[in-house]
Amino acid sequence: MFLFDIDEDKSRQQADRLLKQYWRVKHIAGSASHLKSPTYNHAPKSSNNINNAENKTIQAIEARKTLENVEYTLEQLPDNYVRLLRMRYLNAEKLTVIYICMELSISEGTFRRHKKLALTEFAEAYPNGELLVYRE
Repeated sequence: MFLFDIDEDKSRQQADRLLKQYWRVKHIAGSASHLKSPTYNHAPKSSNNINNAENKTIQAIEARKTLENVEYTLEQLPDNYVRLLRMRYLNAEKLTVIYICMELSISEGTFRRHKKLALTEFAEAYPNGELLVYRE
């Protein structure tokens, strides 16, 4: 296997999966600010070794790192790919493909082609190769 023998389809799918979760990750990243101090009431309580506050804090930190990685990766891409990916995945409103095509002045076929290339480049540029899938 060569180091550069990347399965582009599977790597694109990884990028697509991550970007589709962008808003969920963004909400988790902001959830640490809602953590509350523990309260004690002297009532007996069953013991488990799970610290929910700690888990939420860890999730929020990981989510923030993911958001930083997404932004860093977008900075590495050509402007036309960044605009397409932002409109398709990172916009607070769910924009339709037709609307995006009109805004970018491209056909749906060009949109699909550019999206495919943009996702491939996104996967390749993502830190530590985390989105890349290699052929066996």
